Amino acid sequence: MARRNFFYICFLLLIAFCSFTQVIAQDKVLTPEMIFGIKTIVDTQISPNGETIAFQVSRARRDDEGPGAAISEIWTMPTKGGQPVRFTYNERSDRQIQWAKDGKSFAFLSQRGNSPITQIYLISLDGGEAKQISKAESSITAFKWSPDGNKIAFLMTDAKTQAETKNDKEGKDWIVVDKNYKHTRLYLLDVKTGEQKLVTNSSITVHDFDWSPNGDQLILAAADTPTVDDQFMKSKLLLQFVDGGEPKLLTKTEGKLLSPRWSPNGKWIAWLGAVSFNDPFAGSVFVVSSGGGTPENLVKGFIGSATGLNWLPSSPSTIVFTATEKQVNTITAISIPDKSKMVLNAQNLVYGSGVSFTSNGKNWVISASTPQHPNEIFLGEGSRPANKITNMNPQLADIKLGEQEVVKWKSSVDGLEIEGVIVKPVGYEKGRRYPLVMQPHGGPEAADLNGWLASYSRWAQVLAGKGYVSFYPNYRGSIGRGVEFSKADHRDLMGKEYQDMIDGIDYLIKEGIVDGDRVGVGGGSYGGYTSAWASTYGSKRFKASIAWMGISNWYSMTGTAEIFLENSTVHWDLIMYDNYPIYFERSPIAHIKNANTPTLIIHGAQDTRVPIGQSQELYTALKWKGVPVEFVIYPREGHGVGEKAHQADFMQRVFGWFDKYLK
Repeated sequence: MARRNFFYICFLLLIAFCSFTQVIAQDKVLTPEMIFGIKTIVDTQISPNGETIAFQVSRARRDDEGPGAAISEIWTMPTKGGQPVRFTYNERSDRQIQWAKDGKSFAFLSQRGNSPITQIYLISLDGGEAKQISKAESSITAFKWSPDGNKIAFLMTDAKTQAETKNDKEGKDWIVVDKNYKHTRLYLLDVKTGEQKLVTNSSITVHDFDWSPNGDQLILAAADTPTVDDQFMKSKLLLQFVDGGEPKLLTKTEGKLLSPRWSPNGKWIAWLGAVSFNDPFAGSVFVVSSGGGTPENLVKGFIGSATGLNWLPSSPSTIVFTATEKQVNTITAISIPDKSKMVLNAQNLVYGSGVSFTSNGKNWVISASTPQHPNEIFLGEGSRPANKITNMNPQLADIKLGEQEVVKWKSSVDGLEIEGVIVKPVGYEKGRRYPLVMQPHGGPEAADLNGWLASYSRWAQVLAGKGYVSFYPNYRGSIGRGVEFSKADHRDLMGKEYQDMIDGIDYLIKEGIVDGDRVGVGGGSYGGYTSAWASTYGSKRFKASIAWMGISNWYSMTGTAEIFLENSTVHWDLIMYDNYPIYFERSPIAHIKNANTPTLIIHGAQDTRVPIGQSQELYTALKWKGVPVEFVIYPREGHGVGEKAHQADFMQRVFGWFDKYLK
């Protein structure tokens, strides 16, 4: 009897021990609360002499800092060893680091004190307080040092006139649409004297710019109006003398363009651009003589999408561009005029910033993530593999993460190979089927890459700790596989691209990973459109849906959003007013009678990209149909969720919704 009691006590102790270890294991998975403890590196700048790295870190607000969005801090570290330290201290954000030519100080943008205006500040590496060097009337949005280091060019949007301010106080604050534009103009600041002068008097809005090597001209990316549609679709390249005067068109371009950059020898101007007006993404590298002429696409046929551009400082004519290639990022150099290419980095990294070079071009830094960690700083030399030199989130070392991998499957429509990323549950057991959450990306000209997938808006690793498989399909229409692939959904939204996603789910079911009876979907923007489509048209396949700032009715969306031309051209490739039937047929509310999927709808109250009416229409239709539905509106938020309290509530609702309907 005593022996039996002994074994019984041992059995109880074993159960208690197993329960205890299970709690420990659960404590070591990623939770929504842990997301707010992650520091994210969003910009890295190496000093001209290569001795110091200054970088921008985004972090969630502390409880004592009040409500609001994340705060950006500036940190520094030596390149030859040593720990990163916070360098600027401000109750608000510091951002956009740019080194002075001598490398002894750097400038940055900041709001300080009680002023609501963002100004340029300069701080010495020797320490001391940052010094305000600009006196702008409204917030500065971007700036760049002149080649000789004596001046700074900056962008500022027109402030209200005294008469307009007076009228506002008297209630005479009506708005006449497409009248009285507030342009973003380019100004010059003399760093020594503090003198400022307006350069672009013309009625244009400047979105980006770069100096000529001798400092007498600037190349502008500008549009005739400040509207979002014109910025996306009608920006042009203009040459502007620093002494003023009318800007001159450099060369004719078509469609989207970004990042005009002047070569160190002054002979060339490069930029990222579209190959046609209906190209969804400015993902090709173009170059033209600085005197004008016909531009040349240097990456014609490239099975990828360029995402960032600059010139190598030490070379008179070498372009360096970052790119998305399938599920990772790369850095490539192209020499002009022989067009020879050299890959500088292809390490299966996902970049979180642009690449920054020393003045001799020997070393470079970039922030990047992998499936195992958020953005960290990588230091490279030429084409050698870059080394990770920071560990900004040591608290994640003991966290158990889900296994992450790239998957491939064939389209059932035309046999096209499609790719994506899956994250398996923590403690995944082969042969066991798990609930699935598909999270389609937005755009659709975007892609989900094989990097860190744990944030308020990318839920994979939190879901992995809760026993889910997460699926990120890079369906046709995504970037990273060339222009033809990104155009492959034209005139067919939610046609073959939606079938690509369904085929991916079927592949995971066939592989024995996923329980086909427990499949959910959730995404934002175009991903929210996909989720709304899944809630209605595809309701039989999905047991839960989260439609976040998604499109439900293409009729009302087209007529009320700020991107009529872009949506009609690079997404649809069809004008609605000539093509009503397909616009309605591909609207989720057209299929409301099929809807049975419990749907959580989320939207920002101030969203102009996808107006909140889209979610209101879906909510009304689902409520009429009798489908379980909740509609959450976040005040002050636009196209996204920025404030910490809102993000916390958002994540709680997302994970609660999937737990309720998939488990």
